[in-house]
Amino acid sequence: MKITLNVNEEIHFMGRKHRLIAIKGSHVVLQRSDGDNETFKYSLEKLVSDSTFRGGKTIARVEQRKYESILEKLPEHKREEVSWKYELIRPILLLSRIKQNDMKALLEFSDKYLKTYVNKNENITKLSQEELATRILVNSKNEGKKLARSTLMRYVKAYRDGMKQGVPMALECFVKATDINYIQRKDTIAIEICSPRHPEVVVDVVYTKYADEYHSIIKETIEKDYLNTRRLKASAIFRIMEAKCTKSGLKPIPEITVRSLLKQLSPKTVAIFRDGKKGIESYSTTQRGYSETAAQYPLHMVQIDHTRLDIIVVDEKTGLAIGRPVITLGIDVFTRMIWCMHLSFDEPSANKVRKAIEHGIFPKGAKERYGTTNEWSIFGIPSVIFLDNGSDFTSVNVKRMINETLESEVRYRPRKTPHYGGVIERLMGSINTQIIHNLPGSTGSNVMDKGDRDPVKEAKLTLAELEKIVAKYIVDIYHFEKHRGLPDDCNVPILKYEDGVDIYGNPPIVEPQLREFYHIELLPTELKPYTRKDGITMDHIHYRADHLAHLVNKREVKYKIKYDDDDISHIFIQLPDSKEYVEVVASSPPPEVLQDINRYTWNKIKDNLRKTGYLKRKNRLDNETVQKAKEELQDLIANSYKPKLTARKMNERMGGEIAISLTNNLILEGNNDLDELLLGAKAIFAEMEDIK
Repeated sequence: MKITLNVNEEIHFMGRKHRLIAIKGSHVVLQRSDGDNETFKYSLEKLVSDSTFRGGKTIARVEQRKYESILEKLPEHKREEVSWKYELIRPILLLSRIKQNDMKALLEFSDKYLKTYVNKNENITKLSQEELATRILVNSKNEGKKLARSTLMRYVKAYRDGMKQGVPMALECFVKATDINYIQRKDTIAIEICSPRHPEVVVDVVYTKYADEYHSIIKETIEKDYLNTRRLKASAIFRIMEAKCTKSGLKPIPEITVRSLLKQLSPKTVAIFRDGKKGIESYSTTQRGYSETAAQYPLHMVQIDHTRLDIIVVDEKTGLAIGRPVITLGIDVFTRMIWCMHLSFDEPSANKVRKAIEHGIFPKGAKERYGTTNEWSIFGIPSVIFLDNGSDFTSVNVKRMINETLESEVRYRPRKTPHYGGVIERLMGSINTQIIHNLPGSTGSNVMDKGDRDPVKEAKLTLAELEKIVAKYIVDIYHFEKHRGLPDDCNVPILKYEDGVDIYGNPPIVEPQLREFYHIELLPTELKPYTRKDGITMDHIHYRADHLAHLVNKREVKYKIKYDDDDISHIFIQLPDSKEYVEVVASSPPPEVLQDINRYTWNKIKDNLRKTGYLKRKNRLDNETVQKAKEELQDLIANSYKPKLTARKMNERMGGEIAISLTNNLILEGNNDLDELLLGAKAIFAEMEDIK
């Protein structure tokens, strides 16, 4: 559950009760409620990072290594129905907060619902819940969706009850019990529906109780005959299925059942494949709109983007050049403070976006992690996250982690509109021009900037050192400098943030005991069977556990799993009769063989095995085979390590575990003075600006 701290609220900390007297930017003022009533100032980051911290309401603990999620059980169209219910009652939830003098709720309501639900010159604070509900019902009817008042208010009550009970994701209250019971029945089989154009891409799931011999007929008919621009009616699909069943010697599926199967498909899936270009446009990623509306409070709006930095970094063991890393940054539009950062050689991907978002929502511990002088005081959950239209941002996993896990709103910039998203792009430019271009190994932004320099020979910073320099620049310099994008009366990011927190309160944060839950919820999901022989097979790795033997079933019965590309030694599987996720370690190859191997390395190992002709679809990879392939990959990289920069970059993405034998004068001594390099880069930029 995400929480917001409020002045005069009672909290539990270090085994004692305290009253929150004031919130001063990155600090809070606490007064003990028992004993001597002593008042003291404390770091907000340290407060919410402490495992003894409890904010206001008691939150049920999530047991270690158990992760719960109901939403992951649902087919796509059911998940969309849950989101629709939440959006329906959101104005009422915001109105309730407005009447409690919540300024952020007032601004959010005004931004999204003012023109829809409030009359001209009407005072929002005077609007009653009953009247707002009436207007919501009228608007819903105008959009073609009939809804009873009692149903609407039942949604509101269910959500509020869920919040009181400490449900980590209160959206779960909108899931129908019949839906969960149905898909959890042991005789119910999930059939994956794939794209007619790309058979490897799963676009939806339908559930049935019919026997195995019917499954291929259902799957083939929906994919080839229903999901196309011929737009055949349900009656025609029934006749096609009827003919196929008769030909196979099977009793035909009743028409009412066929119609039920088709109704399980998401309206989005149906529209995209049956309506052609019109359907695709109606469900494009910009449908929800990208707004340049000014942000109204801290973490109201965050923009996230990637860029490749103009600098060559070196291997920390050998000192040889590796290549240019990719940085992901997120900026808070209201304060211009940097909300999140992720630096690596990973190409832009959903996984990279996930790691950047995790960096943003949790306290960063910058003093210990990066050696900064100040704290990286901005963290928490934004209301809106703006993204580009790249495939790394528009994936289903990214949209779900923002809309459902964070209960935030994702918006995408319109295509071919470079003026949108300017805040984050200007930040990327500032990072490169003010710091990166003045560090050893800089490539410059173009050939003219590079001149006669050889960035590869001049490079001396490791990836870890560069990350610390960028973090120090952000936390100790950028946040404290005047920013042209801010108003003149408060044009320093850190001061703008502290003023915003004083007025609107701190952004929503995640309680310490629920951080691991959120970490798992943000991971990507797949649907996999659990077989007697192999357990769960994913990417030629088998995961199984003796205590999960009861999950063994036919291949058509599939379970939701979550996985981490940075650690392939285990996955998480959702139990069928509950909403729990439990950890399942690899059985073949065993976890000790897969230790320190990420998805990128594993794919390289498999590539080598394919070249030798050993790896085929059903091959079982034993310990010796994997170890031999790993050693061959190490030899391949080692042999081309010195002459080829691409080999060194590959080694870095694999975790830098290849041991290279080089002469001593090439080995990096690790004596870079990061503070001196940072200040020097800043001084060079200042001189250049003076010359201009």
